[in-house]
Order: sequence, then C-alpha cells, then structure tokens
Amino acid sequence: MKKEKLVQALDEISPKHIAEAASAKKKRRGLTRIAAIAAILALVLLIKNVEVPVVITAQAVSRASGAKTPQRPNSLMEMVNEAEYNKAWKQWREAHNALSDARDNAVPLLRQFTTESCQAFLTGSESNLLYSPINAYIGLAMAAELASGSSRQQLLDALGIADTEQLRRQIHTLWESVYQDDGNEICTLANSLWLDTRLHYTQGVMDDLAYYYYTDIYQRDLGKGRTQKDIGNWIAGNTGGFLKKNAIRVQMPEDPILALYSTIYFQAKWQDEFNAGNNTEKTFHGTLGDTTCTFMNAKLRQMYYYWGDSYGAVSLSLKNGSRMWFILPDEGKTTEDVLREGQYWDMISHTGYTEEQGNCKYMKVNLSVPKFDISAQADLKEGLQAMGITDIFSFETADFTQALEGPACITGANQSLRVAIDEKGVTAAAYIEIPGAGAAAPPEEIIDFILDRPFLFVITNSGIPLFAGAVNQP
Repeated sequence: MKKEKLVQALDEISPKHIAEAASAKKKRRGLTRIAAIAAILALVLLIKNVEVPVVITAQAVSRASGAKTPQRPNSLMEMVNEAEYNKAWKQWREAHNALSDARDNAVPLLRQFTTESCQAFLTGSESNLLYSPINAYIGLAMAAELASGSSRQQLLDALGIADTEQLRRQIHTLWESVYQDDGNEICTLANSLWLDTRLHYTQGVMDDLAYYYYTDIYQRDLGKGRTQKDIGNWIAGNTGGFLKKNAIRVQMPEDPILALYSTIYFQAKWQDEFNAGNNTEKTFHGTLGDTTCTFMNAKLRQMYYYWGDSYGAVSLSLKNGSRMWFILPDEGKTTEDVLREGQYWDMISHTGYTEEQGNCKYMKVNLSVPKFDISAQADLKEGLQAMGITDIFSFETADFTQALEGPACITGANQSLRVAIDEKGVTAAAYIEIPGAGAAAPPEEIIDFILDRPFLFVITNSGIPLFAGAVNQP
C-alpha cells in the first residue's frame, strides 16, 4: 500500500475503532486496571497576523524514532543460536552499563528543575495537586529545540542544561531509562507535534525532534474540529484511555499554528500487596475539613523509615523496581514547608540518606495509606514564568525562528493528570531492578506511619522523579 493511501486509511479510523482496538489489546495482555497514572503537557503556539505559505501538505512530516538501547536478549535465543545469543547479550550489557552511567550524570541535573517546579505547582491550593516533573521536562525540552536566542536560553537555564547537545543526551537518557511496556508493567512516553497547514517550518528541526525527542509530527488545519478529535484520540491512545474525558475536551485557541503534546502513562503492582481484609474506615483531616476514607493497612512491615528536618517518609516498592514515596510533614509543618526546604530530593534520588548519616533506619512500620483516585488540571504558565521562562509567552519577546517563519509565541502550558492507587498496585516507572535480598535482622523499634492528614507522594524510577502530588483531600 502506498504511503498516501495508508495515511488516508489511518485518517478514516473512527474513535470507536480506536477504542475497540485498545480494549482488545488490553484483553490480549490480560491486564486488570488496578491503578494508573497519566499526564499530558500541552503547549500551543499562535501566529500574529501573518500569512504563512503552504510548503508541505503531507500529513506525516516526520515519524518518531524507536528505542535506541538494545533490548535484553530472550533466553530462548540461546537454545536456537548460542553464538548469536552471546553476542546480543554482550551488546545489551555494554549498552545497559553505558545507560546506567549516563543516568548517574542525568539525575543531578534534574534537581533544580524538580525542586523549583514542585514548589511552584504543588502549593497554593487546598485541593489535591498533581504534577509530573519528567512530563514537563520533556515538553519544555522540545520547546527549547524550536526556540532561538534568549527564548532558548531561558528554557535551557530552567532545565539545568548548558546547550542543546547536552539536552539531547539528557532526554535520550531519561527516555531510555524509564520506557517499558512488557505487557505486565507499563511505562510509556509519547510526543507529538501538530503543525497548521499554513506553517512554513524548517524540516531539519522537525527531523531532530523526531530522532532526539521521539516525536511524531503531523500537519493539519488546526482550526478544524476533526483535527482536535484526532489529537484527542492520540492523547487517549497514549494514556491507556485513562484520560479519555480530558482528551475529548481538547480546545485550540484562535488562530493556532502549532500544538505540542507530551504524554506519560504508567501501570504496575505493589511488590507486597495490601490485604483488603485489613482495610478500615478512618478520618482524614484534610485542608477542607475532616472526611472518612478507606485506609489500606499493613502491620509490622519491615522497611526503611526516613526523616528530614520537617517530615518522615517511607517508600513502597513496585514489581518493576520503582518506588512510591509517601512523605508526611511533622506535626505543625505543612506540605509547602517540605517542598520549600527541598531536602526530600536527596532522599528520592538515593543520595545523602543512609543509616550511617543518621537519617534513615530499617524498622517495623505499622503503615496506613488512604486509597485514592484523584484528578487535577495544572496551569503551568505562571509557575514557569516565576522560574525565569518568560520570553516564549509574549509575541514581543518570543523567538522561534529556529524552526518557524513569522512572529509566534506560546499561549499556555497545561498538564492534565489522574492518579489512582488501591490494594493491588499503582502506576509506576518501568526500569527493572532486583530488590535487595538478605535483609538485616528485624529491628526492635516499631513506628506508626499513618497518612491521615495532608501528605506528599513522589513516584521515582532509579532516582528520576516521574510523578508528584500533594494529597490534601482524598
């Protein structure tokens, strides 16, 4: 089938067919939706009273590159061809070690962006607040690739990066470190760029976005309802349908020329599941008043307990090796105090917290965690401006001449998120690691860790912050 006919055929696929295909895929995998987290970062650019000539009419301008890190060889290969298996295993091991070394360098670069952005986007409201650092980081990195001059420099400074070459290595490391979809544990990221048919753009920049940022790029009339429906289908399809209600409400501002979407979707099970028979109804003392919630309880669970100047914390392991951190402010302290101090970063990034340093201890913990399924919309524009990213939001100062012709600016930056946890699991990052074995003898100390007042959570993958939230009223 020729490319033009294939594109036409894909364009004619209805939302119903997409939904049916997604449903069939889930059934084949035998997944049970026990918990999920998804996020979308959307950036939309406008053009200011400029007639832009049509130069490319193809719907697919560039297609996203695939994973660049070799997959771990299947053991069945060894029985078929031992020599090829040994070769593949050596290549995978070398690539795996190189990626691990790159990740050690990449994680510290996230500190400034994560601590500043979490403080900006997880404070200032008594409602539940959700935010995905990695989702925002990747979306803004793509915007930096499109920008020039001070517009690009402000984005690079906020991301803690020196230049675009380092930025490309950073995105490659983060993407390859967390991406996984093996049918059991899911951590999928996706990017897309939608260009208006009037837009005159630089093909080389589009190709760079496709290769370095794993981005599918399409060209459509962004003012038409069909395009918005296509974008909604793309979002729903790349978030497992978990944000379907949010996706169908995609709205373009007047006269858009470009829309950028970055998604992230996770699903995984607890390493040690909660027993629903131990659930209890308790009072949660929320910011908006007391409410009764279902709490998941685990008695005398052996685990590390962490503490900082204003909080205590524990982390629960997921089967893919990721962690969900629960951070409870001390009495008299708030989640905003913890975020402002920023001390939690050393804990979630596995730096600076050891028993020898006196800020964590292996203990028996009576754990009580509220079940929740919460959604949030986050307008990131004001927070990004406070972080020094200002030029891109004004026609007078924005510079996107690296990729586009004519004056353009970004109208907004928004995230849509949903988080759900229960006895079986929670969405999670997807880098596999083997949990530690041969634990020390159970300690004598016992501590109650009851999340019955506002708390923070962070989901990490090898120290990479994927999701964060302030649960003020589950």
